[in-house]
This record gives sequence, structure tokens and C-alpha cells, in this order.
Amino acid sequence: MRTLIALAIGRAVRKIIRLFRHGGGSAVPGTIASKIQPKLFEKAIARFPQGLVVVSGSSGKSSTTKFLVQILTDQGLRVFTNPSTANISQGLFSAVLQGAKGLSLPSADIAVIEMDEAYAAKIGAPLRPRMAVITNVMDEQLDRFHDSGVVVDALRVLANASTQTVLNGNDPSVASLGNRESIYFGLSTELASSEAAPRYSISREHSVEDLDVAAINVDPLKISIRGSEIELNMPDMGLHMALNFLGAAAAASGLVTNLATDKLKQTAKSLQGVYGRDTLEEIHGVESRILLVQNHESFRLNLLRLDAAEQIFMAIGTDVRDPSWLWGVDVSKINRVDVLSGHHAIPMKYRLQSCKVAIGETVEDFEEALKRFLGLEPPNAGERIFVVTADTFRRMKRSLELSS
Repeated sequence: MRTLIALAIGRAVRKIIRLFRHGGGSAVPGTIASKIQPKLFEKAIARFPQGLVVVSGSSGKSSTTKFLVQILTDQGLRVFTNPSTANISQGLFSAVLQGAKGLSLPSADIAVIEMDEAYAAKIGAPLRPRMAVITNVMDEQLDRFHDSGVVVDALRVLANASTQTVLNGNDPSVASLGNRESIYFGLSTELASSEAAPRYSISREHSVEDLDVAAINVDPLKISIRGSEIELNMPDMGLHMALNFLGAAAAASGLVTNLATDKLKQTAKSLQGVYGRDTLEEIHGVESRILLVQNHESFRLNLLRLDAAEQIFMAIGTDVRDPSWLWGVDVSKINRVDVLSGHHAIPMKYRLQSCKVAIGETVEDFEEALKRFLGLEPPNAGERIFVVTADTFRRMKRSLELSS
């Protein structure tokens, strides 16, 4: 009875919130449902005959999760998942509400769930997942974890509770969580040393050289899956996104018997990334690129995508709790930021100025900043790019009524 009540009230609240707030309502309904039926998520997971896959790590969780869902769906499985960033407890409960049909819990073959690295130990591990996919450990969010070792410890709890693990073999911290049954993915030694490859937290451990799934070439992307080479026509999303796809492909190889490579090729060709992670969107009649930066490393990697930039809007929001890390990002390759805004616009302004980056104007009011940037004449040849953090990205979506 509690489950029925939780579904009824939670779904009603979700519908009301979405009616009055475009793009909102992901957390509150889940919070209410969890109070009524604390075991709602657990009960939903128990319904899936092929079990639970948990994707976690410092970064790349959302993209890896979405790519894995696409691969498994194209391989013929019905997949239950949670929307991007809804990766903590209330978001997981909200995902159940979203996937429910009437007053019935979601129905699928398998669940692929993105979980915040802290909640993966608290919520994911007790569910004894069939598989844990661990992306990386970065030196970030020190206000939450104090030290990257805390993240490694939390992910170790998840790994030990899971029947099988799929691990980023390039990241020494993650590789140390493995055993003989683990599947390792990563970039070849040459690719892993390139500027466009992710950099991980400092570790005394060692990376894995004998990878089960590896990228051995880019442009075109050529991967090796357990000794068999496959060439993929994947959209250009950057080397870090190719690595996320590798993690998804590695997981699929452990979940699907006789993985159909022809279908994998088709998935790669039509691959859709997480909205906001290097997304092209027509905004006010101009094709624009949206780059979401969430930490030092994602900022660095996204800056490599600014080669064609002609106009840049940058907004650093309240989600950046400690703006001091902005000073560790090399922004010297940016020629000009046309409009700068967000809660931490001033610290970002000082960082840009320290690298002699020209700034058109700094506008504290976010709505006004958007208005001024969109009022600029369209680019002549280059790209119009929005560089935003999670907070300002959400505000941008609501203000412009962008659809994800």
C-alpha cells in the first residue's frame, strides 16, 4: 500500500511542478515519495530480471550511463535509467516516478543507474549490483570529500559489493579496485599521453597496460574489444567522450552475450551525448555550442573545444563552492569572452585578466547577461559558444526554455 501511495502522490507532485516550472521538478517529488516509501527504489530495482548496473566516479558518469543505455537498447534490451544529474537519493526516487506506468513500478530488463560517488557506496552497494562501472577519480570537490582517497574508498565499497567491475585502466586509483574478473577499458599509451586525454588524481598505484577494451586510434575511432578491432564512425565529441563510450562498450561486452558489432557500429554513428556536454543547439536562430564545465579537468578539456569560437558567453554559478580552483585552469588560449556573468563572475574576471584575455562586459544580472549576448550580431564564420556551470546551465535552460 505504501508503494501505491508513494507512486500516486509523487507522480501527482511531479506533474504539478512541471506544469508551472519548465525543466524543473526532479528532486521534490522523489523526496516526498522516499518519505512515504523508503524502499521504493529498492523495490523497483528488484523487478528487473537482468539486475542493476551502477555507473559512478568523479566525472564522465552521465555520458557513460547514457552511452551504455543506447548500446543496450540497440542490442535489444529494455533499459531503466535515471536522467542526467539525478544521481543522488531523491533523484533516484524521482527516476522511479518518471518511469512508472500509472501506479505500477517501472518495467524493464535491466537497470543502468548513474550514482554520485558518495551515494554509490550508501545506496548502490547494499543493492549488490550485477556490475559497477567506475570512470575515474579526480582531485575535485574537496569541500565534500577533503581528499581523493575518500572517493577511492567509497568506490571500493561499491566495487567489492558488485558481482563484476568495469574499470578505467588508465586511472591508477580506479585500476587498483580490480580483480581477475574485472574488465579494463582505456586509451592506448600514445593516446593517453595526449593533451586531450583526461588527467586523474595522483596515485601510488599503476595503470593497466593490458586493456580488454582500448582505443587504439582516433579520427576515425578504432577500438579493440578483447583482441578484435572495430572501426567506429563516432561524432566528434572529444577524446574524453570517446573514453566514456569505451567504458560503455566494455560494460556492454560483459552484459550482452555475443555483442553484435554491427549494432555497436550503428550506435556509435548515431550516438547522442548528454544535453549540455558539447551540445549544438539553435538558440535564437543561431547554431550555438553549449559546454558544461563542472571541475578543473572538465574546464581544461572543454577549452580545447574553443578553436572555432567567435563569440563566447561565460557564466560561473553558485555550484562552484570554492572558486579558487579557477586559478588552476589555463585560459590563456581564449582570445575574448564577450559576456561574463554568474555568481562567481568577478573571480573568473580576475583569472581571465591575469591571462590577458579580453572581456567585452561583465554583467552581474544573469538574465540581462543572456539578453545582451543574444543581442549580438550573429558570428561571421566561427561559433557562438556558451561556457556554463551546472547552476547557470539550469538557469539558461529555464530562461530560454531549452529542451533536453
